Amino acid sequence: MRNWPYFLLVLLTCLPSLAGQASAQPLRHLFLDPAFLVETSGNVTLRVNPPERRETVIRADKPWEQLMISFFLTVREEEGKLRMWYICRDKENLPNLAYAESTDGVTWIKPNLGLVTYHGSTDNNLVGVPGVEGVVFQDPKARTPEEKYVYVTRLKRSSIYRYFSPDGLRWQRDPQAFLGISSDTQNVIFWDENIGRYVIYLRGMGKKSGVEGLWRTVTRVTADDLTKPLLLDFPKDKEALKQKGNLPMVLQADGADPEESDVYNISAQPYPLDPRWYVGFPSFFQRQTNPANRDATNYGRVEVQFVGSRDGIRWERYDRQSYARPGLVGSENANVIFMGTGMVVRGNEIWQYGTGYHSHHGDVEARKKKTDGVIQRYVQRVDGFVSLDFDAEAGRAITKPVKVEGSQLALNLDVAVLGHLRVGLSDAEGKAMEGFSPEDCQILRTNSTRALVTWNGAADLTALNGRDVRLTFKGARAKLYSFYFTQE
Repeated sequence: MRNWPYFLLVLLTCLPSLAGQASAQPLRHLFLDPAFLVETSGNVTLRVNPPERRETVIRADKPWEQLMISFFLTVREEEGKLRMWYICRDKENLPNLAYAESTDGVTWIKPNLGLVTYHGSTDNNLVGVPGVEGVVFQDPKARTPEEKYVYVTRLKRSSIYRYFSPDGLRWQRDPQAFLGISSDTQNVIFWDENIGRYVIYLRGMGKKSGVEGLWRTVTRVTADDLTKPLLLDFPKDKEALKQKGNLPMVLQADGADPEESDVYNISAQPYPLDPRWYVGFPSFFQRQTNPANRDATNYGRVEVQFVGSRDGIRWERYDRQSYARPGLVGSENANVIFMGTGMVVRGNEIWQYGTGYHSHHGDVEARKKKTDGVIQRYVQRVDGFVSLDFDAEAGRAITKPVKVEGSQLALNLDVAVLGHLRVGLSDAEGKAMEGFSPEDCQILRTNSTRALVTWNGAADLTALNGRDVRLTFKGARAKLYSFYFTQE
């Protein structure tokens, strides 16, 4: 992408405090959406940046986890405590929703909740929900305190039900199904302030051009009330119903992906630093033939990619590189990776939690022989999902007009050791501003989420506050994640 046909600008992000609560912070511009074009560019590339995989924080060490810790999980930060809901299966493949908590994100405990009787004892961390395909979230539109928490999951291979709880531990189920279809994957649901409705991502089954059979896709519907069944107009044709009727498809493997691949889930969520934007961590499934039974639809390996969106409908895939990939052969995450929902903001870091498996997807016999599934912590820098990379030959990018909303300009960038970056300002029509050219800029050689820009030794932009300007970035061997104007 040296000649930038689409590039992007502008993710407006209100940074939260360390506890993850929103606070008054400067608007930020990130490189996430190609619809917001950079005016001109050369020798620059848009890249997805994988997080660092850190500790294994939870292993299967309980009888109710004997077969595996299953694919999907949710992490929420509440009043300084991290709370996790994850799926486990015992040796009889009986699924349960389990609970863990932590104060530092690394050491997690599985408390004896005393809520569910398992083999004659209530000394366990189970919360009594048998569905394995949901996301726990706090419902800001809950009618009563008893419905503060919601979990929407498929039951009995048929319909999707809403569970609700006052504390995330004691759950009840609506008597009627919320959605009368099956969705054999993680059902992601959240209240979207941008549109004033609930958003639900479900499994779809679609066709590929020139390829036989049905392939996993991601579909999206919205609702204004979770307490009533969501009525959809499904066709009576059996084949069309298999494809989930007329549910809008928002993500699928396409012609640029390997022919045998499909998308398993999306793990989508509003970006916690600015809920006006959406980030997703879809797991892409590479089908292989199962050596045990020759099945070629449910056996294979899984990796996580990154997608971003401004509306939750059109998702950008960037360079399609792995965001989280399986580990070495023989490791505890050698073949399958999933990323959970929920992100924890700590200073300059974003923490995520995902699951890893030594067996292939669909290899139940391997799990019977050796318990499978670990939960690991991933660390990403703030705004670090996608960066604008400047080549070694030196790159250049000029933005469309953006408004100066502060007294200083700060960059989130990394130039390693041999790189550098300069910034220039021009007016909305592109006319250079005296004293603010790239040559007037103090060269930036740093790795920082808040590198202040100075021109001729001064950083004060008060005189430009409220004006639209274009930014010119010139540099080499540099990664630019975001920029923003501060009031300091």
